[in-house]
Amino acid sequence: MNFLNKLFSGGKSADKYFEMAFEEETVFHNYKKAASYYEKSAELGLAKAQFYCGYLYLKGRGVARNYARAFELVESGAKQNHPQAQYLLAQMYLSGEGIKKDESKGEEWLNKFKEHNIPPQRLSFHCF
Repeated sequence: MNFLNKLFSGGKSADKYFEMAFEEETVFHNYKKAASYYEKSAELGLAKAQFYCGYLYLKGRGVARNYARAFELVESGAKQNHPQAQYLLAQMYLSGEGIKKDESKGEEWLNKFKEHNIPPQRLSFHCF
């Protein structure tokens, strides 16, 4: 983490913010607080936080629904090779949820996800 990121994050790491978010979501079911911590972790570049935060924006859980922000976050996580983000991005493109439907891009991201050899039913989506 570079100096400026550390300064603006109050010294907390992306992983620490993610842990706090995950606890708020799964233990306390406080999606608003979870979204805030996921957002901080995502801004620090943690791919799994980008995925979870993007999903919350996609569904409007703890935050106002914002398809543009959801896409931006999920795509960032997918580009960092995060399997859940790749799968969700593929589904967004294939269904047209939150973005313009594009089956070609959807298949492209689905193929990248398949490289992880994880069956979709084995994915862990805590915020689903």
